[in-house]
Amino acid sequence: MSQLQNIVKELREISNQISVLSENEEWDLFDEIVEMIRLFGESIHSNGIRTAENMLDLQSIKKKNLPLYANVVYDNLQLLITEYESLLAVEHKKQIVYPFRYHENEMALVKQHDDSYYFINETTSTLKQLQLEINDDTEAIILLGYGSGMIHKELLKSYHILTIDPFNLPSNVKTETVLSFLDSKDDSKMLLQSKFQSFVGLKTEVIKHPLYKDTQVLLELLKLVRNYLGESLINLTTRKVYTESWYQESFRNAKYLSGKSDYILDVSCLKHQYIGSNALMIAGGPSLEEAIPYLKQAQNAYYIIAIGQTVKVLYEHGIRPDFVVSIDAGEANAHFFKDIELDVPLVYSLQVNHQIPQRAKGLLIPYADSQISQELLSYSKTSFTSYPTVALAAVAFANYLGFDSIGLIGQDLALRKGEYYSASVKQVSSTDGQMHETLYDVPLNNGQMGKTTPILFGFLSGYQALIKLNCGLSEKLVNYAEKGALIEGVPYQSLKSLQTNLIKKRYLEKADNKNILELDASIQYVQELLESILERLQTLEKRLKRTMYKKAVTVDEFEKILLDWDAMIEAPFFRTHIMPLQLVNLLIIQNKIKIHNRYNRTSAMRLSILSRMVESIQELENQLYTIKQTCVETIR
Repeated sequence: MSQLQNIVKELREISNQISVLSENEEWDLFDEIVEMIRLFGESIHSNGIRTAENMLDLQSIKKKNLPLYANVVYDNLQLLITEYESLLAVEHKKQIVYPFRYHENEMALVKQHDDSYYFINETTSTLKQLQLEINDDTEAIILLGYGSGMIHKELLKSYHILTIDPFNLPSNVKTETVLSFLDSKDDSKMLLQSKFQSFVGLKTEVIKHPLYKDTQVLLELLKLVRNYLGESLINLTTRKVYTESWYQESFRNAKYLSGKSDYILDVSCLKHQYIGSNALMIAGGPSLEEAIPYLKQAQNAYYIIAIGQTVKVLYEHGIRPDFVVSIDAGEANAHFFKDIELDVPLVYSLQVNHQIPQRAKGLLIPYADSQISQELLSYSKTSFTSYPTVALAAVAFANYLGFDSIGLIGQDLALRKGEYYSASVKQVSSTDGQMHETLYDVPLNNGQMGKTTPILFGFLSGYQALIKLNCGLSEKLVNYAEKGALIEGVPYQSLKSLQTNLIKKRYLEKADNKNILELDASIQYVQELLESILERLQTLEKRLKRTMYKKAVTVDEFEKILLDWDAMIEAPFFRTHIMPLQLVNLLIIQNKIKIHNRYNRTSAMRLSILSRMVESIQELENQLYTIKQTCVETIR
């Protein structure tokens, strides 16, 4: 029998004697029991009697009312037994939050990873104090710390809420709105960002549980959640700004390819064709400068994959890459390729700025990473995941080719003297990089700590998602940036360890493209799909405007419109081809609808939602018109 079991047994035996002692007025024995309760309570940080102040309060009660004194002692003994029983239930478990009840009290044991623990008692006064600190216009809350669950359940009555506990939770309390962070630590970014989509457009507060101690684990989770929430909003804003140009560039690139069939190589032909070989992926971080001399010696021992902004630097130092990868649609991306004779295979997402493939002199290897681009590249059966950075896309491409190892050169993802581009990359770049006044501490490959920006921190998280998505990738990756940020699971090696033994490289040639379909037909087909939705949009817009002319909108009228709205966004073509253009607005509308249906069923709220719908439809119509014009231009 364990020590805790012995204590619980002893406390129960004493509890059974309380009524007899009270009847016999054995108050001296009661005093001994109180002292025992204090000692046992002090050792586990009980919510009951455990301090000198508690003892003085109890003696005051004893002088005034002995029966009440006996009841208070009995209640505190029962509480102590309950607390020890909760400890006993998780005696051999670490990092756990264990909710329990004592009479009408909602309580919890918080047992931390270092085996320390404390008890919390969520009371109505705690909840009221917390509610006073919440802004009046708050619609959604991310609560860090579940506790006994009382605060979560009460907040759920008034707010859209997600509760994330830094420690393990019992399976019976975990739900769609209650997460245990440790359970999902490996893919926390993807999980949390998918959850955060339901907070887009809502006034959101991130709140720490008022009774949780400010441990390092909790504070790190607080920072991480805020980072992920901010990054999620950045990603969605980026989509809103660039999605229209992604569509336009996809049509322009598809049209250009229709006249360059002799230069197209289907990326499907390259799958696993480089097993037994090794690759180096060249990024533009600060360490690229010191890597150049080693790359000159190692370039014939590895396949060199250059990401967009490094190609000119490599050319200027006499290093010829075997592949160049580019994905960005922006004009700034095309600047990197200005004034260079790109005569090596260009691997690119179909949404890339059209000037880049049009300037290329070598083989073109376009790939699809969206539903639109899959249909425009109808000849290819391969589709890639859309990646937020060209570096991640390059690593995914190298893994697709089957290389035994993929070395990361210049992939620092941390600042060096406040910079995250190498000096030579900055010379040929149109931008110095997106700096942010907020910086985060990150471990470096050399064992020290360094600084990074929120954007680069997001790229680090992107590697974790990429590694999880591609089984065995972590065993292939090697990071050669000594002062770069540590990518979890990726070992560091010195640049001096790069091989220099010559290998016989496989050089790609123009492909026989008899199986490639006429790309103009694909463009026409996608254009017709986009046009087919316009009439439906216009019909719904007219109905929305008619309803909005009224001073008030009833629940019945609102629900009828929602049926038409849901029918539109659930249509297959809308989801795959149209929704990406208005993803942010559509998320906001859906989230506002949920808030209305659950908490705020007012006419003003309904009118606000209908107004947002009209704005979204009008913006979508303008986007489709612009894209349609691009289609017309490409078909001419």
